[in-house]
Amino acid sequence: MKQEENIRALAIQYFEGRISRADERTLFESLEQAEDGYGRFRQWEKEWMNNRVPDSQTNAEWEALKHKIYTQEAIVPLLKKPKLNIWKIARIAAVVALIVGTTLGIRQAVYLFAPKTFFVCEAPLGDKSKVQLSDGTIVWLNSGSVLRYSNHFNTADRVVELEGEGYFEVTRQNGKKFMVKTQEYDVVVKGTKFNVSAYPDDSYITTTLQEGVVELNYKEEQIQMSPGESISLDLQTGQLKGKKVNAWQAMAWAEDRIEYDDITLGEMVKKLSRQYDVRIQLGSDKLGDMKFRVSLRNKETIVDVMDALKEIIPIKVEYKEKDIYIR
Repeated sequence: MKQEENIRALAIQYFEGRISRADERTLFESLEQAEDGYGRFRQWEKEWMNNRVPDSQTNAEWEALKHKIYTQEAIVPLLKKPKLNIWKIARIAAVVALIVGTTLGIRQAVYLFAPKTFFVCEAPLGDKSKVQLSDGTIVWLNSGSVLRYSNHFNTADRVVELEGEGYFEVTRQNGKKFMVKTQEYDVVVKGTKFNVSAYPDDSYITTTLQEGVVELNYKEEQIQMSPGESISLDLQTGQLKGKKVNAWQAMAWAEDRIEYDDITLGEMVKKLSRQYDVRIQLGSDKLGDMKFRVSLRNKETIVDVMDALKEIIPIKVEYKEKDIYIR
């Protein structure tokens, strides 16, 4: 009984937009394990909706905002994948401040209008997600990535925070700048197409520009990038390095392609581990330093990818459920 009371308390925090990511994960894991967990969750939702007292300003703001937010773009494509259950879909969308439409049915999100509430869109390991923001900007999130933005987006600002990798097609809007904040630098744009990779467990944060112009703000530096340029920040040394690249390769992952002209095996296994939600382990550091070129275009399985790598470099692969050993 005590455990159910605790889970119900977390559910109320979820409805009110006050829940932390750790507690949200605990909530959904507990509901998955409980008998009729989803049914109880819906009942708590109804009770919360019936007991709340919305004011006229909240309702007016909700009606105005409904026409500007396209959260279903982040949810509906994922519903087509039969391997995802209802709770995994909720985690993928992970809209902490607002759930609109099919997933959990919370339409009247009063908590949205509290000062500086946040939307969080998450693509878990093994999946990708597509989000259309209220200004028309489209964002593809790679596996294990999180996009965060406030309810002030497209009114007071156009600022998003990224952890992981995202490909952006930013809509021009009367000169109003769009900003992507990472843990080390900001990417400022007016309207363009670019890719940002900023995983917390990678050695580099990399921005690659496909079209338009972007500006990197790093400490006291402001660096303007040109199409076809990629700039990486070494997180150990704090040094920025730029080079000309095939910019289309940087967003190949969004089209279910694996394409690199020059990549080490160590870098490759990190990307594959996230993309396929597996644990790939290398037998030695020397293996991780091997460089090669790879181009795969047909949404291969992880076994297909490993077979392709064996054709390119001299390695042996062993499989043990979600663990893959390369020697």
